[in-house]
Amino acid sequence: MTVQSCKYHPETTAHWFCEHCQIPYCAGCITSNKSKTDETCPLCNNSLVTLGNSRIEPFWNKLASFFLYPFHLSPLLIILIITGINTWVMDTTPGFLIQMAIFMVFVKYSYVVLADVAGGYLKPRHFETSMLTENLELPFKMLFVIFVYAVLNTSIKTTLGDAVFSSSLMVSALLFPASIMLMASSNSFMKAISPFSIASLIKTIGFPYLLLFVFLSLLIMGGWASHQLLLPMLTLDLYMPIMLIIGMYFVLVTFNMMGYVLYQYHEALGYKEYIDVIEPDVEAEIVTGKENRIDILLQEGKANEAVELLARHIQQHPTDFRSWERQHRILLATKNKAGLQKYSANYVVRLLLDSKPSEAIRIYLECFKLLPDFKIEGAKNRHNFAKLLMKSGQSRAALALLNDLHKDYPSYEQIPEAYLLVARIMFEYFNHENKSRRILEYILKQYPQHPAKAEASSYLAMLDNIT
Repeated sequence: MTVQSCKYHPETTAHWFCEHCQIPYCAGCITSNKSKTDETCPLCNNSLVTLGNSRIEPFWNKLASFFLYPFHLSPLLIILIITGINTWVMDTTPGFLIQMAIFMVFVKYSYVVLADVAGGYLKPRHFETSMLTENLELPFKMLFVIFVYAVLNTSIKTTLGDAVFSSSLMVSALLFPASIMLMASSNSFMKAISPFSIASLIKTIGFPYLLLFVFLSLLIMGGWASHQLLLPMLTLDLYMPIMLIIGMYFVLVTFNMMGYVLYQYHEALGYKEYIDVIEPDVEAEIVTGKENRIDILLQEGKANEAVELLARHIQQHPTDFRSWERQHRILLATKNKAGLQKYSANYVVRLLLDSKPSEAIRIYLECFKLLPDFKIEGAKNRHNFAKLLMKSGQSRAALALLNDLHKDYPSYEQIPEAYLLVARIMFEYFNHENKSRRILEYILKQYPQHPAKAEASSYLAMLDNIT
């Protein structure tokens, strides 16, 4: 497909296309779901077709993070521990064997870094022994890949001469990063040396692969420049461990960069299953994607679907008051009385639980204006909120909230106290003496043993005196 713009964000390049709705979407329109293997259309929920435009920031904009990666705690400790062990055993009899072993350990960890970054772990994970104990064959497979390249180039030199050999070395250098990336992504020796797999990876990434090769070449030159600079300045005892640290540093930067390229082009390369952890800026983009999906549903006249989408999100994130508020606004705008009673009533209770009384009163009054019999759940919630409404001067709303409390919650122990509040409201705010008197008489008759009986009797006597 040709490059398209998003239907709902025309200034943005589309990343996906819904063949059912015939609508192109950008990354901001889509809410990623890690439990699914495919992105789905916000309108019809059918799988989307990728347009091959990655929403991940290109690797050339992330160079600083690549150079900082080895300074995180886990890789830094591994570099220092390996350097310490290597220095300690260097002059011992079995030193060479131990050095080879720790070399293989470092190669294995470098592949862990590459695979992690390809999977979205853009910062090092905490060290786990499984990093070094799983897939132990990887370093050996990598040695075999190097051996294949060496045999091929040696054969070319022997049969075709030095001129062709120089060209083959350049081509091998260009192809070798692709072999490393294929090894990390597939754990397959055959894919790592397959000309078809290598060509396919390079073709899919395109020109950025050449840019990656240039950066990797510069890193290798940086390691060589460090060697030339430090050799005349340091004694051999200092030179060896310092160069080992510098070498491991550049290797981790290199593998980090290659892993990020796999991450950047994971959709086009078919590595969807590797993306388990999302970088912070993409996580923020996903939150925006949820909000934009709601905008899409509203633009298409599907307000009920937008409300249900928000309800599912709120169920998983009950303290996301921004989503609560947006859901409430949609219900008000569409005058969805059933939705207000179902969702906004819970919003009021959530605000009360989170010590936001003024916000709770605002939401309740907005619902009460549209829905006079609007209620919140829970006898205690209704009783306490009615007191809060009274203090705020909302006596009519408080009265409506306590109406039929004894029918809705017959076992509530504080019904006499709640109805005593109703009697006071009736008389003091609406001058309904007779209604107030009947409520007080109901309390005395139905709850003769309740502690509120004395206050009800006193208030009733006060009414008699006034009369």
